[in-house]
Amino acid sequence: MPSPILARVVEGWTIVSERAALDTAGPNPEVVEDDGVTFAYSGAAVVIIVDAGDRPQGNAIRNADTLMLPGPLPDMVGRWMDTSPTLLGFIRKADGCMALGQLDMAKSTHSWGNWPATLELGSVTSAELTWREKLPVELLDEVLPAPPLPVPGIDWLDDVPRDPVGALRVFLNAWYADLPRPVGAARPPSMKLPAALLSFHAVAAGREEILGREDCLVALDGIEYDEDGPGVVIATESQGVWWAAIDPTEDDPVVWYYGVPDLVPERERLSGFLLGFSLTEAAAGSPFTGYALVTRDVLAWFVEDLTPVPMQPMRIPGDPTRHWVAPGLVAMAAAHGDDRFWLTIGSRQRSALRPLHNRLDWERFVG
Repeated sequence: MPSPILARVVEGWTIVSERAALDTAGPNPEVVEDDGVTFAYSGAAVVIIVDAGDRPQGNAIRNADTLMLPGPLPDMVGRWMDTSPTLLGFIRKADGCMALGQLDMAKSTHSWGNWPATLELGSVTSAELTWREKLPVELLDEVLPAPPLPVPGIDWLDDVPRDPVGALRVFLNAWYADLPRPVGAARPPSMKLPAALLSFHAVAAGREEILGREDCLVALDGIEYDEDGPGVVIATESQGVWWAAIDPTEDDPVVWYYGVPDLVPERERLSGFLLGFSLTEAAAGSPFTGYALVTRDVLAWFVEDLTPVPMQPMRIPGDPTRHWVAPGLVAMAAAHGDDRFWLTIGSRQRSALRPLHNRLDWERFVG
């Protein structure tokens, strides 16, 4: 039976003292302190008390229903979490500890233990934990503040029709302004390549994140002729489902997709493809994202306040895929059946995404 404290928490984000939070672990709990988080255990449950605040790479609340413990966790804590069926979460605030209720293990990594001799993994080394009821936006603002930050503008849109390469260069430099630019020249390609591709890689040189996290543009020194077809491969899908190739001898070549059921050309030539690909990665691969499956009518309503990118729709990741932008924000809608779309939004500034938190019932929202 849950403790009285846990029962109250489930009903209303109860604030309790830290001592009371620790006691939900059981009598005389062992306590372990780690960076931004306190753990306690005494047989009844593992209690996890995380500090409020934004720590993107550390132990912290990530969004309205997720707590990240990127690890490596203290050995004792890892053993507790591996053996205890009950995990209880709290957020440490100035006025006490706000209970989240029971936590569920969404993802975890383990040490190798005695594997493969006993076919058993060792203790938990990192974890992604979720709770049942999402934090209301007013509480999320308290425990995970999103202070206003400068955001990249959208003036580059005006150049898309006449100079997509120049527009792409301005977009990339503004969107990834937080990534330091390395000193020194990039490695030259092993063959003659179109100017649009060289311009992209000049901006991306030394900053691999610009090449893509979901799907990926091939690094400049890795571009080579495709053994299974004409041209050179310039991009690949993250799981190898498709790859994109061009004829490098043309000034602005057609981009062809291989690996899909039929060999198909992208609607925009290389200069437009590179911009569309980069917008897709900005929407799906940024630190702060949201996605939801929506109908055509909901999509039309959602993008009313956004500016469409004046390009032909892309064929990947769904045909059609369209993009919209606002300062600090990229939205993408990829077709999923006759009248449904995967809507994805992304930003590198939490404050740009936070206002959209309650605009839809998101499948997932990190912001």
